[in-house]
Amino acid sequence: MTDSLALLDQALTLGESELSALADGDVDSADSSAQQRSRLIAMAWEKRGSVQEDELREKLLQLQSLQGRLTSEARRLHQSLREELQRSRKESVRLSGYKRAVSVRPLHSHYISKQG
Repeated sequence: MTDSLALLDQALTLGESELSALADGDVDSADSSAQQRSRLIAMAWEKRGSVQEDELREKLLQLQSLQGRLTSEARRLHQSLREELQRSRKESVRLSGYKRAVSVRPLHSHYISKQG
């Protein structure tokens, strides 16, 4: 009975660490935490046999709430990365304009002979 609930508690704890990793921008750590959390939830679901439905429902509602927070944090991170890429592209265009302005152009042409 407690195995399933203990696994769900571990999944909740792991989800909180995943949330803090996302807030810090550590996507690799968040990814590994998400995979571990998924395995824990699957194991807990397989062992749910003798668990009280009310207790299981409460843990699953907590996991649902946590998933909502994880999703909103991931969307916020995605949006900030998108804005950073757009700024980078604009900066690249701006710098290429400066490059064209200061590039040295030859004073003579290979196609026109000035000698005669």
